[in-house]
Amino acid sequence: IGWDEILEGGLAPRATVMSWRGEKGGIAAARAGHDAVMSPTSHCYFDYVQYLPGNPEPRRGYISLEHVYSYEPIPRELDAGAARHILGAQANIWTERIPTLSDVERMTFPRILALSDVLWSPKSAKNWKDFSQRLPQQKRKLKSMGVEYFEVPK
Repeated sequence: IGWDEILEGGLAPRATVMSWRGEKGGIAAARAGHDAVMSPTSHCYFDYVQYLPGNPEPRRGYISLEHVYSYEPIPRELDAGAARHILGAQANIWTERIPTLSDVERMTFPRILALSDVLWSPKSAKNWKDFSQRLPQQKRKLKSMGVEYFEVPK
């Protein structure tokens, strides 16, 4: 398995591509019959901040909970044969600028709950409103386990 840069040198037999620079690498791998894991910076980089006051639009360095939930790991442009090569998605969190475990937890939670719901629920069950209504219960569970999580400031 390798980051999508491995496409530049030609893929080894049975290579799996981790598509982080958008979805193009995963799409190219799947169309060539290789497996891919989708991990685009646009939705799956949890070291990006999750709240900017007065700026609800996703942009580089900012990924909200709702934006994570909006992700669809199987690109529409893939036919059924190529789509079966998309194994799922992966969240990334690079910690060189995150000083404590508590900070890592707040960067990860609750966004990992959103990505998990997207990946493990049937596509027909994907519903932001329903997820939002279930989220307080999940936060209570996290709190009972001593896991810190992010709350949008009021």
